[in-house]
Amino acid sequence: MFCCENEDFDIIKEYDSMPKNQDGSIRWFLFRWDDGKNGVRRLARCRACGKLYLVQVYRLHKFSKRRETLFEDYYSVKDEQDADYINKTYTGIELEHKMKPIFQLQKKM
Repeated sequence: MFCCENEDFDIIKEYDSMPKNQDGSIRWFLFRWDDGKNGVRRLARCRACGKLYLVQVYRLHKFSKRRETLFEDYYSVKDEQDADYINKTYTGIELEHKMKPIFQLQKKM
């Protein structure tokens, strides 16, 4: 287990859940099923080791069990500029295919 999996983070930056084009129009929602309310990204720093992560948070409804699960995917980034670039470049699905999360936290809601 990483020290980072203890969920002890400082939030450095919150990203808009609906990245915008230069003209202000919505570029995309993080996920196809997302309406801008259930998905968010943030830049976080582990309090124990100082490592930076781009954190992608989203909720999925498990229809068979009627419970939502909150997922937090942690992607290692080298600095804030790296996180900003990834946030502007990839939708949620594209990020999942481009990079493998270092770890994932799940919480039943």
